[in-house]
Amino acid sequence: MENQDFKISIKTVWVLVIGNFLLTILGAFAKVQHWEFSQVLLTIGLIIFFSTWIIVFSDMAKNRINNKFFWMISMFILPTISPLIYLIQRNKLIRLENSFGL
Repeated sequence: MENQDFKISIKTVWVLVIGNFLLTILGAFAKVQHWEFSQVLLTIGLIIFFSTWIIVFSDMAKNRINNKFFWMISMFILPTISPLIYLIQRNKLIRLENSFGL
């Protein structure tokens, strides 16, 4: 199985990951500060978070990556930071798996 790209552009996935991270943190901060629009920020951030999570998780499932089980479990344990780390390491993980020839 070869390296399969995302159904959408990798730049779009990066924008979604960074956007969900920033909106969720800003929404949580706004909720703590009791701003009027805090619920809107938090809701938009969480919607983008779940869509990003599904995109990255499906990419993990369909590609042959090194330590796939570890990455899938990390998505459940650290769901906010795992997609970011996975996107940084994605090409390296795919190359490692292909070099082992498993």
